[in-house]
Amino acid sequence: MVTAGNCPGYLGQRALEHLQGWLRGEADGARRFILGDDNTLEHCLPELLAHVPALAEAEIIQVRHGESSKDIEVCRALWGHLAELAADRHTVMVNLGGGVVTDLGGFVAATYKRGIRFVNVPTSLMGMVDAAIGGKTAIDLNGVKNLVGVFAEPEATYIHAPFLRTLGKREVLNGVAEMLKHGLVRDAGHWNAMCAAPLHDLAALAPLIERSACIKASVVAEDPRERGPRKLLNFGHTVGHAVEAFALESPGRSLLHGEAVAVGMVC
Repeated sequence: MVTAGNCPGYLGQRALEHLQGWLRGEADGARRFILGDDNTLEHCLPELLAHVPALAEAEIIQVRHGESSKDIEVCRALWGHLAELAADRHTVMVNLGGGVVTDLGGFVAATYKRGIRFVNVPTSLMGMVDAAIGGKTAIDLNGVKNLVGVFAEPEATYIHAPFLRTLGKREVLNGVAEMLKHGLVRDAGHWNAMCAAPLHDLAALAPLIERSACIKASVVAEDPRERGPRKLLNFGHTVGHAVEAFALESPGRSLLHGEAVAVGMVC
């Protein structure tokens, strides 16, 4: 287990068992919603439900995959859907997806009825080592990435590495960019291990994923609201966000977040 601020993170084979235990314990009796995109609901939801039977009766909410879902109109639709289904303050939102889903779901949960509980179950490498850890939630506005958001910690983050089997090579390398960043800003040994690792081998990446998650969590624990040391984690992001936003507006030239951050780090 790792801790970022007040938020625990569970890694390894028993991560989803911890989620099942929390739902049957502290969150017993609460309404449950699972937010995912069209990809994660198809490829990852069956495995989640197999490990977490407490979610068998959860309401499923689907958004389109990709950055375009981090939009105020999507938030409006999600808030409206929760209201129509009479979600109350005891409701739990389970964010099943990569950085887009955890950013969006965290923001919607943090603002609905002044805040309902949510947990993150990242399904992408980017989510497991970075986006789902640290309590940053946000949506995009007027072409500016993450312009509107709040700091809101999930109840916990549950990192189940087998979800990575659903990813293609490009999506894996997207997360590797953030892992390399962690090494560059905080841990030379991690950087060297990443440079030597066979990046196509998920088994070889597993301990490095855990190390990256621990680096991110330790920085967040020192500075939850990004007033000092946490700014290190923005390395590559100023230029990267600009390049990413430009690419989104250029048909046929879209970049994944990690690819844009890699460009930013080189710059």
